[in-house]
Amino acid sequence: MEFIRVSVQNGHWDSLLNQWEESCTEFDEPFSDYATGSLPILRPLAEKDQVNSSGVFALKDDSRYHGICQLNSAHLKGYTGKVLRVRHIVHAPRYDFSVDVELDDYATLLSGIFKGVIDVSNEEMHSPDVKFHFTSPAERQFFTEFNTALKGHKVFDKVDMAGSWLYIKK
Repeated sequence: MEFIRVSVQNGHWDSLLNQWEESCTEFDEPFSDYATGSLPILRPLAEKDQVNSSGVFALKDDSRYHGICQLNSAHLKGYTGKVLRVRHIVHAPRYDFSVDVELDDYATLLSGIFKGVIDVSNEEMHSPDVKFHFTSPAERQFFTEFNTALKGHKVFDKVDMAGSWLYIKK
């Protein structure tokens, strides 16, 4: 899987919307009701001219967009250097509606997004700190386990959770 920028300019935004609309139709769900708290936020980011400090990114394999999120790198009070914030993580409709999606599928989705975000924080949006905002119980459970597994390891300088946020200092 790859973690890619999604925009109208590169054609991925329209492809993603078309694919997810078809998927909603397969599950007899109206696409107009899908992810109404996030897609209206992500849409203008994908439609505007792209900048290096923010954008919409997706986890995609050869045929499917599995999930999208908003990334924004900025200087925040209390931090040295930029902080990459991850918000509006949205899973593809099949993760919400299919009875065939296994827990391993969610883990693959979330770990793929996590890896992609860390790669972006090391390259395109260089940021020594990363903050993930959770939007679902599955994300919170995954990142709670992730946080526990990383405590005491030297992969990152610091990993903490507070409320619906995972904080990583590299």
